[in-house]
Amino acid sequence: GELIIDFTSPDDLVENMDEIQEYLTRRYPDAYINLKRYNLMFKKYPIEAQFMGPDPAVLHRLADSARYIMEHTPEVRLITTDWEPQIPVLSIEYDQAAARALDLSRNDVSMSLLSANGGIPIGFFYEGIHRDNIYLKCLDEEGKPIEDLGNTQVFSALPSLNGLLNEETMVKLKAGTLSKEELVESLMGSTPLKQISKRIDIRWEDPVVPRYNGQRSQRVQCSPAPGIETEKARQIIARRIEQIELPQGYTLHWQGEKSASDESMEYLFKNFPLAIILMIAILIMLFKDYRKPIIIFCSLPMLLVGVVAVMLLTDKTFNFVAIVGTLGLIGMLIKNGIVLMDEITLQLNQGVEPITALVDSAQSRLRPVTMAALTTILGMIPLLPDAMFGSLAASIMGGLTFGTLITLLFIPVLYALFFHIKNEQ
Repeated sequence: GELIIDFTSPDDLVENMDEIQEYLTRRYPDAYINLKRYNLMFKKYPIEAQFMGPDPAVLHRLADSARYIMEHTPEVRLITTDWEPQIPVLSIEYDQAAARALDLSRNDVSMSLLSANGGIPIGFFYEGIHRDNIYLKCLDEEGKPIEDLGNTQVFSALPSLNGLLNEETMVKLKAGTLSKEELVESLMGSTPLKQISKRIDIRWEDPVVPRYNGQRSQRVQCSPAPGIETEKARQIIARRIEQIELPQGYTLHWQGEKSASDESMEYLFKNFPLAIILMIAILIMLFKDYRKPIIIFCSLPMLLVGVVAVMLLTDKTFNFVAIVGTLGLIGMLIKNGIVLMDEITLQLNQGVEPITALVDSAQSRLRPVTMAALTTILGMIPLLPDAMFGSLAASIMGGLTFGTLITLLFIPVLYALFFHIKNEQ
C-alpha cells in the first residue's frame, strides 16, 4: 500500500519525516515501511544492487553478501530484496501408467487436491448485499481436513467401467443383487492419491523469480540514512559490494536512482555535440573570426574548478541536477565573453593601444559582469540547503563565481596570446 502525506511546509517535512520513520519501524517491526520524499528522480528504492545470473541459489548467496554489507553500514537503512519469501509447494510425481489403468487424468488429480485443501468454488450465497462463496471440500469422517495427502481420494470426472469389470461386481450384476449404492460406488469410485503417484512431498520454493533482460536477477535494496544524500550513500557501499567475487556468468548492475540518473544523462548529452557545433558556428558568424570563439571556449573548462571547490565546501554531490546547472553556466559565460570581446574590439577600433585596450576593457566590464553574476549567486542561496536542488545551487554559485574571474582575467590573457599582443613598455 501507499500513503501520501501533504505537509504544510517543507520545514515540517524535514523535522518530522525521520521521527515518523523511526516510530513506524519501532511500532511495526514485521512490516516494511519506507518513507520517501518525492524528488525529480522518484524511485521506490533509491539504492539497488542488482545481481544477474542463471542459478537462483548463487543469486541468493550474492544478495546475502551485499545485504550483510548494507546492514553493517550506518549510512543506509531499510534493507530488503525484491524476492518474496519462499513458500511451501506440493510436489507430486505423477504415475501416468497407473492412473491411465484406472481411467484417471491429471485434471482429476488437481481437482481432487483442490477439494481436499482450499475447496472447489461451486457457487455463491447471497444475503442482502453481502455475497459469500460456496466451496466443495473433501473431509474425513470427523469433518476435518485430510492430514495425509497420500490418502486424498481422487475421483474421476466421468463414470468409469473399471469398477464393474471385477468378478464380484459382475456376479452381483448378473444375479440382480447389486444395489443402487454399490452401482454408483462402482461407477464413481475413488482412488487414493498414493496409488497413482510415485512420490508426494512438500518443498520450499521461490514463488516468483524476477528476470531482467531475459536473465534471472535479484536486487538488494535500501534507502539512505537521515541527512545522507542518495548518491553519497551508494558510493559508500559500492566500494565494498563491487569487491564481491562474482562467478563466471554473473554480473552486478546498479539500479534505483543511479540507473535513472545515467539514463537521464544519456538523453542530456545525446545532442550536446550538436549544440556545441551550433554555438561555435554562431560565434564565428558573430565575430567573423575563428580565434575569438576559440578563446571563449578555451576558458569554459576552467569553471569546473569553481564548481568542484564549492561542492567540496558545501559537501554536496555532483549529481544530475548539478550537471544541469553546470551546463547552464556555459551560456552565461559565453555571454560574458561576448560582452568582453565586443568591448576589446570597440577600443581597438578607436585606436587605443592593444595592451591598454585589454586592461581597460576588463576594468570597464568589471561592474556589469560582476553585478549580473552576484545577483544570480545571491538568488541561489535559498536553494543551497534544499535536498533536491542544493547541488544545482552549489554548482551555479561556484561555477559563476570562478567563471566571472575567468571572463575578466583569463580571456584577456588568452586574447594577448592568440593575437600576439605584447607590452612594449
